[in-house]
Amino acid sequence: MPSKTQRQQAADALHHAFLVDLVARAESRLAQEFFQVHPDLADPNWVDIDEAPDYSSSSSSSSSSSSSSSSSSSSSSSPPGTPMSIDSTSSSSSSSLNEPWPSEELTNGLLELYSRFYWEERTKIIKSNSILHLLLTEWKQTRPEIFRSYLRVTPDCFDALVEAIRDDPVFHNNSNNSQTPVEMQTAIALYRFGHYGNAASTMKVALTFGVSYGLVRLATAHVMKACCSEQFRASSVQWSSADEKELAKEAVANTCPGWRNGWCMVDGTLVPLFQRPSLFGNTWFDRKSNYSMNVQVVSTPNCKIIDYGVGLPGSQHDSTAWKDTRLAQQRGVLLAEDEWVWADTAYPLSRWCQSAYKKYISNRPERDLPENTQYNYYVSKVRVRSEHCIGYLKGRWSSLRGLRVAVRGPKTMQFASLWVMTCIHLHGFAMQHENQDHEHDRFFRKGQKYMRKQRRIERRWRRMQRRAAAADERRRSERNEADLRAGKAKREELKQKLYDYLTNP
Repeated sequence: MPSKTQRQQAADALHHAFLVDLVARAESRLAQEFFQVHPDLADPNWVDIDEAPDYSSSSSSSSSSSSSSSSSSSSSSSPPGTPMSIDSTSSSSSSSLNEPWPSEELTNGLLELYSRFYWEERTKIIKSNSILHLLLTEWKQTRPEIFRSYLRVTPDCFDALVEAIRDDPVFHNNSNNSQTPVEMQTAIALYRFGHYGNAASTMKVALTFGVSYGLVRLATAHVMKACCSEQFRASSVQWSSADEKELAKEAVANTCPGWRNGWCMVDGTLVPLFQRPSLFGNTWFDRKSNYSMNVQVVSTPNCKIIDYGVGLPGSQHDSTAWKDTRLAQQRGVLLAEDEWVWADTAYPLSRWCQSAYKKYISNRPERDLPENTQYNYYVSKVRVRSEHCIGYLKGRWSSLRGLRVAVRGPKTMQFASLWVMTCIHLHGFAMQHENQDHEHDRFFRKGQKYMRKQRRIERRWRRMQRRAAAADERRRSERNEADLRAGKAKREELKQKLYDYLTNP
């Protein structure tokens, strides 16, 4: 057992003394009531604790020896049972009269004890900021691969990011106490965005970098606010220019020249939450039996995000969730008359939104045509780049694999949405400033591996759904057959009764 602190020992002593005095007073009250009912049993030497006389010496002019003798005699003549609070050896009569009762002293002590805001003595947690110092100095210059593994961006991209958000008002205040340097706040936030689970928790990040818990939360909020500003968003996530659109069309034309006008694609992904939200929790439960947030991503073949939709719960279907994107709301402005967007079979088929033929639907005979199967294959070759884009995003910012944000109300729900938006903006900013082939990027390959795993889970889930649906259909068919047989038997029985009645009236 850990040793008790001085504060805990003082609290235990005060509680013990208070209870002893309380019990003594309760016994005194009970004895007084008993002797009032039975005066013949009263002890003549017993004195009530509340009515005990003052036996201190009353003469202040006597000598010290006589005073001592008087005190001794008065003490010896004190009746037994007199409590220590009224000890006859008091120095003077006036001091004895003004002396508070033990219960009052103990009560004042307890009030003083409870007036503090904490029970335990404040102990300092031993931490070290050596890793943060190494990241921003030594590793940044000599070991960029270690720097990127921690903060998910290259040192040059990190410097560009700090310069881009340094002048944001959130990093400046009118106080005499200056804020933590922007570099440190940015490093703390990027580390949280790049990790998920317990690694992104406030306590683990604070212990890793040797900072306070409050600084971790404040730094994350400051960087999120700066990265979600309109100026930063416009510079990191923007609609494709004419040159970028032409490059995207050429990439699609490699699959089929007649498809070059379908130069962008949309896909949805789920961002799991680490716990059930308190705000309409059941609406966040998705088809994969997780509590998650639905995110719609519009991208180009080079995995660049040009539009997105964030904030809807995981139970929301992709066909309705993507209506909140800018592309769905302003397609007449963003897309030309002969352009369209590629999507999977979850999205509604229209002139400007094309998807593959649906499978496993019995009332659509076109699913069995060989040319349609081949068409689906080539559509998948084009549309798979949207999955690569989402994998690249989650490969860089792993917090999107398991968002450690407790959604307890509208404010925390907005905080979770801003977290996802910040990761999207930072991903676009990093792709612009890192200037490297994303096909050979470690985060891209990591994201591909993650998306392959998710596709396997999705296929397994769909197989289970189809098997469950087939089993339900069989059970329903068997019940219908049994009901039909029972109905036919009943009809034959009724028919036989009719014939018997007609033949033998």
